[in-house]
Amino acid sequence: MRIAHLRRRPLVAAAVGVVAASMVLLVVGVLCIIIFSASLLRTLIEVKGSQILERAISVDGEIRVNWRWAYTHIYVENIRLQNAANFSEPDMARIELIDLHFKPFRLLRGHIDISEINIVAPEIYLERKSVDLVNWNFPALAPADTDGAVVARSRYEFPVIDQLKISRGHIVFNDNLKGLNLDLQLDSVTGHEQVAASSHQGFEKGYTLNGSGKMRDKHFTITATGGSLSQLRDASVSFPLQLKLEMGETKVLVDGRFQNPLQLDGVDALLEIEGTNLADIFYLTAIPLPPTPHYTLKGQLTKSGNVWSYHKFKGQVGSSDLAGNLSYDVGGERGYLTADLTSTVLNAADLGGFIGLDPEGEAVKSTRLIPDVPLARERLLATDLDIQLKAEQVTGPNLPFKGMEVRFDLRDGILKLNPFNLVLADGTVDGIIEIDANPAVPPMTMDLNMRQLNLVQFFKGTRFESTTDGMFGGKIALAGEGASLAEVLATSNGDLTLIMSGGEISQLLIEASDLDIGQAFPLFFGKDKATRINCGVLDFDVKKGMLTSEVVVLDTNDSLLVGDVSINLKDEKINAWLDAKPKDNSLLSLRVPITISGQLKDPRIGLHPEKTAVRGVAAIALGALLTPYAAILAFIEKGNVPNTDCRALISAANKQ
Repeated sequence: MRIAHLRRRPLVAAAVGVVAASMVLLVVGVLCIIIFSASLLRTLIEVKGSQILERAISVDGEIRVNWRWAYTHIYVENIRLQNAANFSEPDMARIELIDLHFKPFRLLRGHIDISEINIVAPEIYLERKSVDLVNWNFPALAPADTDGAVVARSRYEFPVIDQLKISRGHIVFNDNLKGLNLDLQLDSVTGHEQVAASSHQGFEKGYTLNGSGKMRDKHFTITATGGSLSQLRDASVSFPLQLKLEMGETKVLVDGRFQNPLQLDGVDALLEIEGTNLADIFYLTAIPLPPTPHYTLKGQLTKSGNVWSYHKFKGQVGSSDLAGNLSYDVGGERGYLTADLTSTVLNAADLGGFIGLDPEGEAVKSTRLIPDVPLARERLLATDLDIQLKAEQVTGPNLPFKGMEVRFDLRDGILKLNPFNLVLADGTVDGIIEIDANPAVPPMTMDLNMRQLNLVQFFKGTRFESTTDGMFGGKIALAGEGASLAEVLATSNGDLTLIMSGGEISQLLIEASDLDIGQAFPLFFGKDKATRINCGVLDFDVKKGMLTSEVVVLDTNDSLLVGDVSINLKDEKINAWLDAKPKDNSLLSLRVPITISGQLKDPRIGLHPEKTAVRGVAAIALGALLTPYAAILAFIEKGNVPNTDCRALISAANKQ
């Protein structure tokens, strides 16, 4: 939206100020008509004009005046307007040539009627250092009327111009407050008889502006097509305007009407946006959006006062549909965006940019499992926003998503996802996530609750789906600091707990975890069985990025699965073992715990080496002393393992 705004009133007001300054020259030229003296015109421009604008105006080139009853021709070379004090450029404006014809008798009625004006190589330098310190303020030209009167007068007092041509124009605009740098080359602004390819009438004898340049170091091209300059003066009708802008792969079309084009107010226009990454919109609007796949959006753009609105827009972001309404208030030092967005089907991969993933869902330029893409702090500090997103259905390749509802609240560099509500596995994951972008190393906290997640949803489409049942929940409470999610987790402190009471799980999964060949073998080739879950508790302590298990227990009717897990979130290394103790006499139970080691993204699964060696030695000894059949005695598990005190485990986990 800052396209039409460019930067809203500062740039437009500055342009109007420069036009007004030029009009001062024309008024001074009236005296010239009477006196017929080019030398006196020079004196009046430089002395009287400088007094009016309170800035030095100089003419370093030739001045010619050719008076006629029907028209008067004025030719002025090399005009310079001094910049305001304490600004870097010595001149605010330089114009190589102004060549114009106007009707002198119209001046007697108080009208400036220009039949033709040619402006060659105008250079304008605009700069804002703070809210009040700008270089385009001219106190003598400031209007004193009410807002409504100013709107009407500013359009009416725009001079009547039959034909206008600007060549080799150059505008530089630096806004230190907003962090905006604009360098615009105006190839030409020429009158034309008719403009095609517009959905609006009223472009006959209009004007087209073609330009190119850089905005925030990004190259862009722009084409603006408007109605005639006589229409620009008529405040009783809205002014037709079509704007096309291309910046890299980002394409913007604004096509509609402006009630007050000089102040970019009273806008009612179609807005179409297309690009490969919504994050690139930041260069035009300062709105901090995450990286996304290719997107297209279409809706109605309006503006009233300082508030731009985008009504009933619809479109696609990757494979996700997106619709809603948004408004952007540019009246304060920081922009303020509010939006209410909805999606019927939202692809989780399209949201990967929120956690540092690329649009395809893989970690950007990293072999790490945890995204290590730095947070763009300057973007979070550029504006404020309040966005509510609701998705009826969320699709994801690995997790059983259902839907989501989240509010992104960004104020003064502090981003809160509150509420954060994700429907997952028929249950919910809800809570608060907060990031403070103000410190050089941003702190991040997450406090999430997992409520009544359905275990079977995680085994959908596998052979274990029919033998799995039950609900589980838990809590994640972590706090860390860093420029990326990987850095935050590598420094985090807190705890992670999962609890399950009741349900069923595949007996094959449990028996295989103990390599119980006697019971697991027929399950591989026959029908799997379900075993009752008495309770399950996974309780981890997290200190300085080291995740260490306090309790790893899954108690079933057939076995007691215990383990020990440690994960270094900084190096992304895991060191764990899982051991299932059978509760019955089990034949051919190797009783060898499974180990998990290596990198999180590519872990290695093996057998505990010490216990494997002990069982191997026992088998060899028995085989040598007894008959060959006695060797199997080393693999008979006695069983009779007692049930875990589930109530105590769950109570302790809940307290923690």
